[in-house]
Amino acid sequence: MREGSKNTSPSHLRVTTLRLLSRAAVFLPKPLRHFLTFLELFFRCSWCTINVRPSIIHANDTMVLPIAVFLKLLCRARLVYDAHELESDRNGLSKPLGIVTKLVEKVCWPFVNGLIVVSPSIQDWYNHNIGLKTSEVILNSPVYEVSDQPNKRYLRDKFGISQGELIFIYVGILGHGRGIDLILDAFEAVQGAHVVFLGYGEYVDRLNERARIHVNVHVHEAVEHNKVVEVASSADVGLCLVQNVSLSDYYCLPNKLFEYAFANLPVLASDFPDIRRVVDDYSLGRCVELSSESVQSGIKWFIENHENLNPPKRDIRSLSWQDQERKLLKFYQDIIQ
Repeated sequence: MREGSKNTSPSHLRVTTLRLLSRAAVFLPKPLRHFLTFLELFFRCSWCTINVRPSIIHANDTMVLPIAVFLKLLCRARLVYDAHELESDRNGLSKPLGIVTKLVEKVCWPFVNGLIVVSPSIQDWYNHNIGLKTSEVILNSPVYEVSDQPNKRYLRDKFGISQGELIFIYVGILGHGRGIDLILDAFEAVQGAHVVFLGYGEYVDRLNERARIHVNVHVHEAVEHNKVVEVASSADVGLCLVQNVSLSDYYCLPNKLFEYAFANLPVLASDFPDIRRVVDDYSLGRCVELSSESVQSGIKWFIENHENLNPPKRDIRSLSWQDQERKLLKFYQDIIQ
């Protein structure tokens, strides 16, 4: 992935991007700046929406949900709330802000016509804690494309890794709660394997420092989203060791899990309910507890059984964005009717 990459859209769609001027007011206290940002977003979204008069308004997170409720009533539209995570209990969110987020959801809930979530457990949580709604699980998955001639030696050639050593790859944000420290500790203790970190985030400098010290630790520069699967396909095992730092993380189905599957890699993943269900159903690899001993044991298992790594056993096209897109379009149609 590459931070700050530009969004693209199909030529037959009209996409309006709002660049909020208030975000540049860094000299203001953060609460005041956030309030001004909300006001600017409210007025500019209102102007755009009144001109379009949409049939459906799609609220992409909790911050814009109150604005979406106002515009729904103004335009007599249907409102879809897209909870990308379990919004009130996610990594990096303070407890007071989590309480406010949950309160906003509850106040806006009577006006929501449909709910989109990223995992079955998050769907159940909203049903039990906020209220029953027409809902659909839309996986945070990439487009599934079969490459005719993937370069299976790319990472080996880039980092000088011999053919007899296994390559584990981590894809995603390089930050807190992603199991990175567990991975680093494990690769200091095992032999016959290398780990490559592909992504961006606050841990980049720390990882580069560890890579200078340990010959089996490597850091790959961030790449465009559509290149992730291609790069990952030259590894041997994918690492999906999300930590239980929030309820949203515990119930997650992260994008990297599907990227590994589409790269034809077995995964070593966190033993969380939704992750385990997908790993078991599609024979994607192994799940482990998040302790140093369990992670090391899982890595050693792959090293010892590398000749028998043949994932996945089931057709994974149902995990692709192509399949999620069909579900999303049908969901919209059902909401309008």
